[in-house]
Amino acid sequence: MLRVAAGDEAAFEPLVHSVLPRLIGFFRRLGADASIAEDCAQEVLMKVYRVRAGYTARARFTTYLFHIARNHWIDVYRHRKLGPRTVSTDVFRGDDDGRPLELEGPPVVPGGELGREELLAALERAVGGLGEEHREVFVLARVENLRYQEISRILGIPVGTVKSRMHAAWRQIRAALSAEGIEPP
Repeated sequence: MLRVAAGDEAAFEPLVHSVLPRLIGFFRRLGADASIAEDCAQEVLMKVYRVRAGYTARARFTTYLFHIARNHWIDVYRHRKLGPRTVSTDVFRGDDDGRPLELEGPPVVPGGELGREELLAALERAVGGLGEEHREVFVLARVENLRYQEISRILGIPVGTVKSRMHAAWRQIRAALSAEGIEPP
């Protein structure tokens, strides 16, 4: 991004190819369907390009990028009334960037084994049931692998609030899985 900010327009294309799948995945995990997620990702990249001259590296580029993406999602959510309804299990399979969401250990199902598809479907329902604030923190931390300090900057909230939202998100996910008879790790 520093090369793009310095006027190297050719550097933007490889940047787009490296972050576009993550952006699409980010919007999908927040509840957008595939076409809305692609539109949002492209609009965010256009915003990044338009303000390229003013870019300064105060944090990692992904922190800057997801801050813009999150603000864009708020605009989409408000103006188009596209609140997240469900979260597709495809976003947990690693289809967007090859990195599947990993749990900390194998789930336990009393009286039987749980297949990967069933686990993904249950996880989809659990994450889809989170409120917007908890889902954002969960996706940024567990799926995008951002540190709490970066999430704090992106969302404009204290690190302690990030931690408490993440704790609440995990508590809600575990409760939802437990209600389906799955004992999470």
